[in-house]
Amino acid sequence: MTTRSVAPRALRAPGVRPVALGLLSAVAGVAVLAVSGWLVVRAAERPPVLALLTTIVLVRALGMIRALGRYAERLASHDLALTDLADERRRWYARLAGRVGAPGAPGAADLLTRFTVDVDELQHRRPRVVLPVLVAVGTGLPAVLAAALVLPGAAAVLAAGLVVAVVAAPAWTWLVARPALGRQGAARSAFAARLDGALRDGPQLAVAGLGPATTRRLDDDSRALGRIDRRIAWAAALGQAATVAVGGATLVLVLVLGARATAAGDLSPVLLGALVLLTIGVLELTGPLPEAAMRWLGVDRARRRLDAGVAGPATLTEPAGPRPLPPTAALVADGLVHRPGGPGTPVVLDGVDLRVEPGERIAIVGPSGAGKSTLAALLVRLADPDDGDVRLGDVPLRDATTADVRARIRLAGQDAHLVATSLGANVRIGAPDADDAAVVAALRTAGLGAWFDALPDGLATLLGEDGLAVSGGQRQRIGLARALASPAGILVLDEPTAMLDAATAAAVVRDVLAATPGRTVVITTHDSATLDAFDRVLELRAGSLSPASWRSSEPARRPVPAVRPAPTAPRAAPGSP
Repeated sequence: MTTRSVAPRALRAPGVRPVALGLLSAVAGVAVLAVSGWLVVRAAERPPVLALLTTIVLVRALGMIRALGRYAERLASHDLALTDLADERRRWYARLAGRVGAPGAPGAADLLTRFTVDVDELQHRRPRVVLPVLVAVGTGLPAVLAAALVLPGAAAVLAAGLVVAVVAAPAWTWLVARPALGRQGAARSAFAARLDGALRDGPQLAVAGLGPATTRRLDDDSRALGRIDRRIAWAAALGQAATVAVGGATLVLVLVLGARATAAGDLSPVLLGALVLLTIGVLELTGPLPEAAMRWLGVDRARRRLDAGVAGPATLTEPAGPRPLPPTAALVADGLVHRPGGPGTPVVLDGVDLRVEPGERIAIVGPSGAGKSTLAALLVRLADPDDGDVRLGDVPLRDATTADVRARIRLAGQDAHLVATSLGANVRIGAPDADDAAVVAALRTAGLGAWFDALPDGLATLLGEDGLAVSGGQRQRIGLARALASPAGILVLDEPTAMLDAATAAAVVRDVLAATPGRTVVITTHDSATLDAFDRVLELRAGSLSPASWRSSEPARRPVPAVRPAPTAPRAAPGSP
């Protein structure tokens, strides 16, 4: 009972099907050649047709098995490769995303190259490296045994030829291609980084007169990458040539030994024909092995580059046992100490304490470089502090899943990233289920009402690659609308009016506060003209928060209390429940 239940399950495993089908197709292919060789020589002897009928049927059957097996193996191996690629993309994307912005992490162009080219290279491991080796070895062994039954000396020659073709030729290809493949990844990343910089900063480079020099450097990088690619192609050609040479030499030796045995009467002519075509069929299976050696080297290099790209601590980690965040609670920052640049860099936040009650509206002011954006990023857990913690109620944000944090707390940063799609789709990134009315309302609240009304295509307006069709101020307000449309109960708005004139900034802040009743709002700002609308105004200076003082022409909506201290209960260690 156990054997019958385990065997089918093993055969259904994704990695087993291509190997089993590949072996079936290869064995049938070698067998059809061997039987065909016997049939051709036997037919030359002009026996009665009925004496050949069984062999003819066998050749046809083996040919159909080979064709169907080959087709099924292709389907299975492609399915395996695409499944592996999808799994690798998910796994490496999660690891690479965890390192974006971390000290020592690769740049954007290098990360993109690693995620596309290097991850795509990993899909070849099983169908292009493992499968050809297993098929060649799994078919070669029974072929040598069959040859030994016919002519032992020829079987020894065939075995030696297979050893050279399976081991020596791929190893030589590997040695020749290794230096070039070792340089290819770094050269490709360098070219991608330079090209990305040239495309991004093209106008500035042209104004500075650096366009021709940049073009020359791109040409140099492209030629260097081309030389590496030619070296790899040359290694592949040498490997194929070596395999063909080994196969030819083996075939000649088998033919000579067989002819001598036939002349001596030790081997019938029909078996000689079968032996020669058997040798041809088996040696054909070694053709993909030099490429397999290069692919194995490429896969190994790609995995090393990916490992190097994700080496070091991630900027964010998911907790092993996540705790749910409370539906309504105060947002508390307790003793935050943080160096955004990593160890050894200046401390930007040094003992920041903050408590924001549900529904409270707070403005945080301070000079440029004081750390307002850093504090905003910590409050939404785009990064974890070096010391201290940020909690929602009594649950540290690092103890909750990232998805749960994003659902409760949403950030509108100074530089919103826009994707190359429609205006409505960009706003719906913050609220995928929002209807058109909610999206338009969020845009109007963000101060884009007049601009939106002038758009002929409305929410279907395309924003272009990285939002090239909109200005910096419009980009920032689209990001603000994205946060406003979200269902998050806590909004952290980082300099939402930095690119607006005073009157528009005041109107946007007023509309935002009016459109978010009951939601907690924390705004970092330079604009003192809008501070009267907030419950409290705090100043971030020298790494710490304190109550701010400012002159106002109107009384504040509520008295401005001092900073509410965080609870004095002992803090839990990071990551502890």
